[in-house]
Amino acid sequence: MGARINYVFNDGTESAVVLYSHWGADNWQSSLAEALRHAEPRLGDYSYWTRMVISSLINQTGEVMAETGFGIYAVNPKATWNFDQTIVLNLVDNTISDADSGLEVSFEYYKELGVSK
Repeated sequence: MGARINYVFNDGTESAVVLYSHWGADNWQSSLAEALRHAEPRLGDYSYWTRMVISSLINQTGEVMAETGFGIYAVNPKATWNFDQTIVLNLVDNTISDADSGLEVSFEYYKELGVSK
C-alpha cells in the first residue's frame, strides 16, 4: 500500500542521497517542479541545493514533524534499480530522469511545469 517514490540525488560521487516518500508518487511532478524553483538560488552548491529540494518536498505535505512518511539514506548511485518508482536528479548535468521510463529532461525545463505565464 502507498504511493512510494525515491528521489536519488546523484552528485557524481560514490554515494548518493535518497529521499524516500511513502505517499509522494501521485503528485511527484508538480511537487518536484515546485521544489526545483525553491532551490534554484543554490543550484551548483550540491549540499545546500539537495537540502532545499528535500525540505521543500517534505514541507509541501505538511508532515514535516511526522514520524512516518519520509526517509533519507545513502546509496550507491549505480544500484538504484531495486526501488519503487525512482527519479534521479543528476546534480552534475542538471538533469532529471525517470529510472522506469528512461525519460530525461533538464532542470530548467522541469521547473517550468505548472507555471502559467
